[in-house]
Amino acid sequence: MMTLDTLDQKIKVVLPTPEEELWLQIPWRTNIMAARLEAQRTGKPLYLWVMNGNPLGCV
Repeated sequence: MMTLDTLDQKIKVVLPTPEEELWLQIPWRTNIMAARLEAQRTGKPLYLWVMNGNPLGCV
């Protein structure tokens, strides 16, 4: 029999941990030139996320 405690335990197992959500703290930029200048100024790497097509994989 499913109780609220067992349901909470099952949900907790699939939810991300705080360590797994650190990527949410990345200050994403939408202007590539501004991002490049910021990366150069701060000495940090520039990561480009590039894709082709619909983000949901639909046609």
